[in-house]
Amino acid sequence: MAFNDSFIRGLKPEARQYEKWNKTGKRGEGRLGVSVGISGQKIFIYRYFWEGAKQQIKIGQYMQEFSLVQAEEAGRKIAVQLQQGINPKADKEEKATAKKQAAREAAQKGSVQDLFEAYTDNMKRDGKRTFAAVMASLEKETSDIIPRTAKAKDVTTEQIKLILAGMIKRGAEVQSNRVRSYLMAAFNYGLKHDNNPASMGRGVLFGLTDNPVRNIPKQNKAEKVGQGCLSLGELKHLLTTFGDVPKVGWLTTKLLELIVYTGGQRPYELLTARWENINWIEKTFLIPAEFSKNKREHLLPLNNSALKVLEHIRDNSPASSWVFAQRDITQHVLTSTLAKALAYYRNANPDFIYIIPRDLRRTCKTLMGELGISKELRDRIQNHALSDVSSKHYDRYNYLTEKRRALEAWEARLNQLPASNVVSIKDVV
Repeated sequence: MAFNDSFIRGLKPEARQYEKWNKTGKRGEGRLGVSVGISGQKIFIYRYFWEGAKQQIKIGQYMQEFSLVQAEEAGRKIAVQLQQGINPKADKEEKATAKKQAAREAAQKGSVQDLFEAYTDNMKRDGKRTFAAVMASLEKETSDIIPRTAKAKDVTTEQIKLILAGMIKRGAEVQSNRVRSYLMAAFNYGLKHDNNPASMGRGVLFGLTDNPVRNIPKQNKAEKVGQGCLSLGELKHLLTTFGDVPKVGWLTTKLLELIVYTGGQRPYELLTARWENINWIEKTFLIPAEFSKNKREHLLPLNNSALKVLEHIRDNSPASSWVFAQRDITQHVLTSTLAKALAYYRNANPDFIYIIPRDLRRTCKTLMGELGISKELRDRIQNHALSDVSSKHYDRYNYLTEKRRALEAWEARLNQLPASNVVSIKDVV
């Protein structure tokens, strides 16, 4: 007979499981049925023949999972498949297998923590010394909004906005821009990671299809171009009084002097210097590519004042491979030491211009420009990354002679030597 709810509800359990079949099925399209278990449970099933063999598909439990109307709709879909030459049972099994496989692959997708670690590990491999600070910042600022175990592919733009909005609300606009750039770079790394042959075999894939940071703007008003720059008189005053401030050690004072006499070198590139990098005969200092910001070797001439600074350090420091060694002579002095010393100096000299380590580099570049040293030569002295095609790919001349003349002229100005001793270099480059 044709199924209806009264008929199905009236089916009673027997000593053995049995089936009842709907009488309305058409030949070749299979038939909807109900299997009644000994407990009274009723399961919708569908029976059909495929290549002469009887096939049966479980649809679902009556009332708990499927109503009669829903079961009949499921049966019609099976009938359509049969008309199209598709084996419904095999198709269902294939889809179930594919679903399980997709679930397994999704479970294996890298987490947010995996992404941050992969990105900062890549920074470390590339020699970027800020990798640890970037990791610490990402973990600190994102953990309240995005769980570490969340899949990187599931992170949304809305979550990123909440992170940055919270930072802006507490007044950390500049840092919000930094975190935004870290997140942008991390997700860009993840987008390329899965298709990068170098990533094969590392065991984690991220499955990213988009960067959730891409459409979030930075806070432009928070970014201010650095303006701190000393006059020549202020720079000389700093050089002569820096070591008089309590808590400013003699080694940090020598670091300041070396930064200035070498034309504003980056503190980190000097702090990572080893004695083997100094050629006393040729009067040169080599910054290896591994410690250089632009990852290119930098050969710097040393004027007499810079040499005297290094001689003083050599004669008054314990034996160590580092020029600027900590008390534990196996480690070099940290860059934070100079920042702290300048803070002590500002506290002791509140009327003096506010200055931070980067301002020393800016001051030297500006005052060397006033001396007549060309911007190109100043860039080479400070080891800026030159982006023109010739400098990047062809020009391998070290400009040592030109840099030496420039730094000797700079030394003369700092030490107030007679004008006749200053070499004019306005037309060097």
